[in-house]
Amino acid sequence: MYSFDTRISYSESDENLELTIPALLNFFQDAAIFEAEAGNITMDYLQERHLAWLLGSWQIVIERRPRLNEQVVVVTTPYAFKGFIGYRNFVLKTIEGEILAKAASIWTLVDIQKMKPARPSQEILDGYEISPKLDMEYAPRRIDLVGEGVAKEPFFIRKNQIDSNHHVNNAEYVNIAMEYLDVSAHVTQVRVEYKKPAYLHDTLIPVIYEQENKLQVQLTDEQHETCCIVEFSHE
Repeated sequence: MYSFDTRISYSESDENLELTIPALLNFFQDAAIFEAEAGNITMDYLQERHLAWLLGSWQIVIERRPRLNEQVVVVTTPYAFKGFIGYRNFVLKTIEGEILAKAASIWTLVDIQKMKPARPSQEILDGYEISPKLDMEYAPRRIDLVGEGVAKEPFFIRKNQIDSNHHVNNAEYVNIAMEYLDVSAHVTQVRVEYKKPAYLHDTLIPVIYEQENKLQVQLTDEQHETCCIVEFSHE
């Protein structure tokens, strides 16, 4: 198990001075990277072997979003490895222990030269400390779109959305999808299914599926292939 303390900054806050959902995803993503950097399976270690852990899905349950200047603890731990798949939990809590958000995620180890899944070596597996699976209600990895979608204006990928794997960062898809979420919506859960990476100068076409208390945003490329689906449950 790995954790770090932080304080909610102004740049991580929305118009209500609450932690934004993309910033929450970044906290969780950073925790996974920090844990790796604190051990032997660092980013450099993986890059030297042309490997990367690519995120396949998120399920984030939000109890409360912390406010500006509030001190919080970010916790992460892997709980299982099966073949080339890794399973990881996250928790955001207050210094006093109040659970603010918890998450489940599924990752795939990929040979980034061949862009094919790669089975982790024993050395890689030994580099992670396995903890018990977090007690939460787990949703399926797959997100089934409901109803008839409405296509919106295309979105062009910019340099500041690209990460060290040379494709759009995981949190950026959620950032794009939030453009179609009502500002008054109280989000209680976010699910994300990643299907195909998008790259610099690509065009993403958002397709919106609206239901009562739920918004689904399908982000497709110009060939109409799905890159990502983001689902917000809200009150």
